[in-house]
Amino acid sequence: MKLSLIFFILLITSAISLVTARHDTRKLVNEIELERNKALQIERHHSNLVTEKATLTSPSRIERLAILQLQMKYPKPADIVLLPPPPRRSE
Repeated sequence: MKLSLIFFILLITSAISLVTARHDTRKLVNEIELERNKALQIERHHSNLVTEKATLTSPSRIERLAILQLQMKYPKPADIVLLPPPPRRSE
């Protein structure tokens, strides 16, 4: 009788431990999936930012903005002054 009671208590304890372990595992799997989704969302956002940066820093856009907004223009050949290279230092 005592032995049966001990086995019964061990069986119940084992069953409760199994249910608790499965529940914890499912919780962790759900958390991992949430974090993976966040990582994918961050990667997509990063890709969008890289594309936006490439668009905003394109030379043609910068040139167009310089001409339209800043009223800049190319210098005339007469306005260009070429400087001689600096003298070399002797070692």
